[in-house]
Amino acid sequence: MSSKIVSAVLLCAFVPAAFAAGADAPSFDNGVEITSIIKEAKLRAKEIAAVKASGAKTKGTSQWISLGAGDVSTLDAATFPLGEPVAKSDRAMVFEMPDELLPLLSKFMHSKFNRCGGFFAHRTRQGAEQDLAGPIKATGGPYTIDQQSWVKPLLSNVKEAEVRSTIESMAGYNNRYYTADTGVAAAKWLASRWQSLAAKIPGAKVDLVNHDGWAQPSVVLTIPGGDMAQEIVVLGGHLDSINQWGGNEARAPGADDNASGIATLTEAIRVLADAGFKPRRTVQFMGYAAEEVGLRGSADIAAQYQKAGKKVVGVVQYDMTGFKGSSEDIFLLTDNVDADLTQFMGKLIDEYVGVKWSTTECGYACSDHASWTQNGYPSALPFEASFDGMNHALHTENDTLGTIGGSAEHAVPFVKLAIAFASELAKTPQAARLAKAQSPAASGSK
Repeated sequence: MSSKIVSAVLLCAFVPAAFAAGADAPSFDNGVEITSIIKEAKLRAKEIAAVKASGAKTKGTSQWISLGAGDVSTLDAATFPLGEPVAKSDRAMVFEMPDELLPLLSKFMHSKFNRCGGFFAHRTRQGAEQDLAGPIKATGGPYTIDQQSWVKPLLSNVKEAEVRSTIESMAGYNNRYYTADTGVAAAKWLASRWQSLAAKIPGAKVDLVNHDGWAQPSVVLTIPGGDMAQEIVVLGGHLDSINQWGGNEARAPGADDNASGIATLTEAIRVLADAGFKPRRTVQFMGYAAEEVGLRGSADIAAQYQKAGKKVVGVVQYDMTGFKGSSEDIFLLTDNVDADLTQFMGKLIDEYVGVKWSTTECGYACSDHASWTQNGYPSALPFEASFDGMNHALHTENDTLGTIGGSAEHAVPFVKLAIAFASELAKTPQAARLAKAQSPAASGSK
């Protein structure tokens, strides 16, 4: 699948309010970093304007960006060179901006708001203005729990060592940056791994999804459904990593962000495949490219699905599952998600996982679930901690397995939740057969 749909640049991931002690990142306490970003942005804007005035062509094209209305006043106060909005609503404002300024805007948003990106980018003004009204209304559900006979025996098969092994393999690349050779290599490794695990499932296949504009592909494993194959269940997480202060060569192991999420999905695939998973609905596991620079891989895929009229009944995003930073084990996002599906996730935790859970918020979009929400699909995101208690080493060279304690134990409940999510949304004929076989009538009991 080749991406022909415009990418949306949003928050690149959960970004901390502070970094772990010793993290190799600049301090913003005295405002020096923000000042230098503004100075560089103004200089680049002036150079681009001069080139345009001379009649010559600039290096790149322009994007139409939409920013949260509440953020624009702060950007104006800091005199970041946004220019005048061409359209606005209470929710957002639209600006035209040269490609060359987008990385600087992203860096500024990270520095000022402790988040990465914080804006949508569109190739057309029309696409940007569509965002002013908010996401397309999602339709999903009803969501029911009736797969206990199938799901519960599988949960004891989840192995912390398997999750840890995948984290180590992904973090072993210098980085998984979306334009780096190692970012491409990591995607190909993941595709091979998923294909080998799913080989036991008839018809399962893995595709590398190429995107226009960067080298790293997304990875999609498709497990074909039975009598409801036209309906799709999506479990995803981003496979790329970033060191906020570097590019292609910077060390970015991304063990928690987001090798942990990819490892969670990988272990769910292994357990389901070993059990002979045969879903009634089609199930797709997705490893998205280029999330850290704006959810660009998931934006391509979700927009293509919406344009093709595909029926996605539910999407779950796994972005950081390895760090225990709060007293509860799982936190469900309550903003930019589907309320019904999120409530259902809580029921799945209670029924199958049996750990403490709570809720949290992360602001104006923050991971790939937002791409699906924006395109009218119900999405949910279980997270490792409260937003304040999350891993503060992300986006640095210190995001290692050691930083999350050398173990993947905290991710194990997330794997169990993924198995339950895939099984309960996709449904399995095995569950009906197992329930019948285990019934008192079948055993001769009264």
